Amino acid sequence: MCDRGRTRLRKQHVLGIGVFILAGLILSGTAAGQDKKEPPPVTSSRSFRLSGYTQFLYNYWDKGTDSFSIPRARLTLSGELLKNVRFRIQIDGVKSPALIDANVDFLFNPAYGLRIGQYYVPMSLENNTSDAEMDTILRSQVVNALAPSRDIGSQGRDIGAMFMGRYSIAEYYLGVFNGAGINKLDTNKAKDLGARLILHPMGSLAVGGSFYNGRHNPVQNGPDLTRDRFGLEASWTPGKFSFKGEFLSAKDDLTSKSGWYLQGGYFVLPKKLQAMIKWDTYDKNRDASADRTDLFTLGVNWFIWEKTKLMVNYNLYRKEGEGTTNQAISVQFQAAF
Repeated sequence: MCDRGRTRLRKQHVLGIGVFILAGLILSGTAAGQDKKEPPPVTSSRSFRLSGYTQFLYNYWDKGTDSFSIPRARLTLSGELLKNVRFRIQIDGVKSPALIDANVDFLFNPAYGLRIGQYYVPMSLENNTSDAEMDTILRSQVVNALAPSRDIGSQGRDIGAMFMGRYSIAEYYLGVFNGAGINKLDTNKAKDLGARLILHPMGSLAVGGSFYNGRHNPVQNGPDLTRDRFGLEASWTPGKFSFKGEFLSAKDDLTSKSGWYLQGGYFVLPKKLQAMIKWDTYDKNRDASADRTDLFTLGVNWFIWEKTKLMVNYNLYRKEGEGTTNQAISVQFQAAF
């Protein structure tokens, strides 16, 4: 064999060995990759539920500045810790402070249970209705002004402990609270008392009443002032129709306040297109004249998918002795899961 042939043969041997080594490296790498498993995801033996919604709002004012806004962007985590022990945590990316709800429920029996933490104060139908489930974009003037915790800018929640349950046609809530609002320590030694009783004489009808007795310090280091409330409520939802109404009365120190609202709705298209009408009124001092304000609302709700909906409201604002003071058109899109 000539030198050229031997050289070619050696190159072939070297190439063959190189291919063999490369193949071995590839196969060993593949096997190592198969043996190296991804770390398992975090799991739990308990099932949890994550839900949330965000709202995008545009307000057009007859008198005032038109503006886009994001009123709320909330996430809620809830679940069962143990048998008959449930928890709920809700945060808001827009509000401050961000923690809205944080409570644990001990459900001993359908007739009685215990809730501790931060949650809705048991007074008023509309106060205890989630923003995601409101029939109109705005809450009633009287609920914003007099519902415990909403009256001090704390979104209807407070920190406390509450017994609750349902027996026969009666549903009840009875609790003690700080009275200072969400994520705040008490400002006095007294605890506020709140209670709500709802009767369900038939499936579509609910009537009830509630009261709240407490004390509040509107001025830092100031005296404790009386903060008492009383309310009546009713809700009737026969088929495509819905009717709701409330009356709230309050005594803040020496000032008596009250107000009410009436609301009606009709599903033009079942579970899809709803027409709304609402009238609410609020008197911030019943002993003074010409200080009552009224809000008249016409609305349309288009339910796109479950709680994802588009809401359009026309609001007419009036003041006693002055007539119409302003008008607004509000459009709100709510995306929820």
